[in-house]
Amino acid sequence: HLQKQIEEAAWQAGGGKLVAPAMRVSDFVHERASSSLPKSSYVPGLKAADLSEIVDAGGVRISTRLRTALLTFNEKMRGYIGEEATIVGVESRTSAPLRVPRDRETLESTSLARLYPCGEGAGYAGGIVSAAMDGIRVARAIAAVLAPALQPARQRD
Repeated sequence: HLQKQIEEAAWQAGGGKLVAPAMRVSDFVHERASSSLPKSSYVPGLKAADLSEIVDAGGVRISTRLRTALLTFNEKMRGYIGEEATIVGVESRTSAPLRVPRDRETLESTSLARLYPCGEGAGYAGGIVSAAMDGIRVARAIAAVLAPALQPARQRD
């Protein structure tokens, strides 16, 4: 329910059409509005908005915790909070809440032959890097199965 409220607040603040609400990190930690935003590679675009209102939309004071975390991180990595650093929208979805079972050795589905559940969507990764690593592992498993069939007939004998 909280996730849905925050996502709805972000959608409204961005004005729809996938435009993301954003603000400068320095403005966020000092609890002030961003009058402008740095350029971004996010193609649908950004719209200056108070992200505190968005993340607190569900009635939980998430913004206070985020400010504390950003300030603490800035102590460890000086310069993290700067005028060009931007907080963009809310990414509230996490890895799949399910796992498609697969054999530990072959990595093939336990219920459907030649299906190789892989990465975040199948519940085997939690982000981009771990999904890529799982993809490599599964690709190698598939290659091991296909390699004998791809060798010329005289090499198989």
